[in-house]
Amino acid sequence: MTNTDFSITRIDAFHIAFSDEPSYWEDYKGKGGDDLGARFEFRDGWRTVYPLTVEGYLVRVELADGNVGWGEGNCPIGPEVACLVAESIQQPMVRGREFGAPVELWDFLYDAQRGRGYASGYWLDAMAAIDIALYDAIGRREGLPVCAMLSQTPRTQLPVYLSGLRRRTREDRLDHLRTWLDTGLTGVKLFVDGDLDAGTAEVEFLQTGTGGAVDQWMVDTLWMVSRENGPRARQRYGELGCRWLECPLEPEDLRGHRELLTHPGAPIALGEHFRTHFQTEAWFEAPRALDVFQPDIGRTGFSDGLRQLQQAQAAGVPTTPHMGNGLGPFQAATLHFATACGGEYLQEYQAGLAERATLVGRTAWQYAEGMFRVPDAPGLGVDVDEEALARYVVG
Repeated sequence: MTNTDFSITRIDAFHIAFSDEPSYWEDYKGKGGDDLGARFEFRDGWRTVYPLTVEGYLVRVELADGNVGWGEGNCPIGPEVACLVAESIQQPMVRGREFGAPVELWDFLYDAQRGRGYASGYWLDAMAAIDIALYDAIGRREGLPVCAMLSQTPRTQLPVYLSGLRRRTREDRLDHLRTWLDTGLTGVKLFVDGDLDAGTAEVEFLQTGTGGAVDQWMVDTLWMVSRENGPRARQRYGELGCRWLECPLEPEDLRGHRELLTHPGAPIALGEHFRTHFQTEAWFEAPRALDVFQPDIGRTGFSDGLRQLQQAQAAGVPTTPHMGNGLGPFQAATLHFATACGGEYLQEYQAGLAERATLVGRTAWQYAEGMFRVPDAPGLGVDVDEEALARYVVG
């Protein structure tokens, strides 16, 4: 049995920004509109704000036994807030306490603030990064990859789909996709907005241009489909053979998603905006509000991500983790968690961000032939170069 006891002696949090590198969206359809200055932007037609440069935060946790682990949350807007929470508030709460497993610390910190309404947001983002770092440190100490701590029979191969075609024109996006198909890729997710005609035209153009070479098409509308237009969107993307329609309605709209599932069409996928199993419970209860579950491990951590996975399994809902904004520790954490999920769907892969991850360290996770083969390196399988990291630390 794996020894998971630990006590924390130190937590360090690092706000990082890649100001000299392309943004998360790179050159997707040109520059966004409604510029808010040098840091944020709203792209035309999108309601969610995005950073102009890739930003994030890493957490370094040192255990009393000397082992060190690295964690990373998914918090592209204001990651310095999560750093402050982790280092200045949560660290003095947990430092020196004895815990039997990471989930005990997760429960301790959640319980510390739940009565004040801190059930989501930056408080949970900070907890997620610490939780991931604990699994990394314990895995290194025990000589085990994290996947072996999550499942008795983890998957050893993870076929992936490319997350987004971040190029300016449809022709550029088609050329970019063809390049990836040459590597063995079999699936791709397209980001579109609430304009259904434009979105379906994009899918049709790329499907024609690739001549059936793509097995799986996914569409993410970034919460921009209206309730009234939801059934038609689901039907039309279903007719195009899309494996799912992701994040169609407003993220709080439980009733609307339940009603949408009564209509035919592409399966409905969502989950990245949840932090805890308390939030997800109602979405799995009958009548269900989703067909495919996409937890974001940079927001749930491993500990509560496993609880949410159990809820999904009990409801008969397949799970494939969301992979958003993040570097080596976050991407590795997502892939480790994916090994505990079923193989009904491909796993998301953020190729552009994976390339940036090498700026601050090394990873045992290597893409080849359309998939990742799970490495046997202990912990996350990521080594952070603190000297390289220091070049990108803000403040």
